[in-house]
Amino acid sequence: MVNYYKATEKFLYNYNSLKASIENMKQEIEEKEYLGITALEYKQEPVGNTYAFHTTTENEAIKITNKKEMLETRIKLLENKLERIDRAVEALNEIEQKIIKLRYYEGRQWWQIA
Repeated sequence: MVNYYKATEKFLYNYNSLKASIENMKQEIEEKEYLGITALEYKQEPVGNTYAFHTTTENEAIKITNKKEMLETRIKLLENKLERIDRAVEALNEIEQKIIKLRYYEGRQWWQIA
């Protein structure tokens, strides 16, 4: 029971940071899409054991795609956590909601809330 309390409290304390992280990751995705793949190399292309050609451009595209997918997955997970927190807070009465928001979202001390 104590572990759930501590985990919940951690998420509440980090609520604003989680929101900022989501926005930063979304912006990073937009920047990568805007920049695109800018480098082309016309040297002899390396050949692997499978005799498949892998250009620098293809490798960069794969890297960007993998990074984008990783960011999108992380965004979705964080958004799901925030939605669960929002639903839990919305289930509280008005006074309880105000206490949670003042303590965890705004970082006020208990004596200030009281």
